[in-house]
Amino acid sequence: MLRSKYQTIFCMLFFIGSFFLIDSPLLATDWIPLINQHLSDNWTTKGAWLLQDDGVIHLPEREYKHWKNYENYLVLKDVNVTNFEIDFDWRTTKNSGLYFHIPDLAQLKDRNHKEVQLFENSLWLKPELGDHAAGGIIPGHAPTKNASKQAKQWNHMHIRCIDNQITVSINDEVVNQVNLNEGAAGQRSRRGGFAFQDHGYAVWLKNVRLKILDEDT
Repeated sequence: MLRSKYQTIFCMLFFIGSFFLIDSPLLATDWIPLINQHLSDNWTTKGAWLLQDDGVIHLPEREYKHWKNYENYLVLKDVNVTNFEIDFDWRTTKNSGLYFHIPDLAQLKDRNHKEVQLFENSLWLKPELGDHAAGGIIPGHAPTKNASKQAKQWNHMHIRCIDNQITVSINDEVVNQVNLNEGAAGQRSRRGGFAFQDHGYAVWLKNVRLKILDEDT
């Protein structure tokens, strides 16, 4: 009888806890979708990025082919983190990247951030992969393999960073796993925001989501 009573109380507490968990605001460890009804809900840019009706963020091809168009980057608003997971589907006609740990979103030109490279690897002509191949971490960490799909196909990127230990996966294959406290990356910021690079080439993004893993969030 006593055991049955405790079981009943446990079930009631579980139900009540589940109710509040469902109705509670996003927790630090929840996945946060970053593509909503309007591009400006989560992002800011002076560039040509647009949110299509199918939920894809698209950057058309531009005349310039360089990365110093900082005002045209797609910058995630109101996020400043050390530890995180982010994943998304992407494709590009050649070159883009995800900047992370940006200490000052208004000063991208200071280049105190790190970058995970988005590159159309069918255009990679060197015999060995470098840090500018897809999944490379700039500065200084080339991917260990080419896990990208054929040209014009969607690729899935997953990035997890804990205490500057980063793992990058493309299409569910780990392509980079490094300690960012070492080498040139160790001289750069360990905390900050995110931005997608405008390099002048066309870019498509979808299913972008973020999980914040900071204990103090």
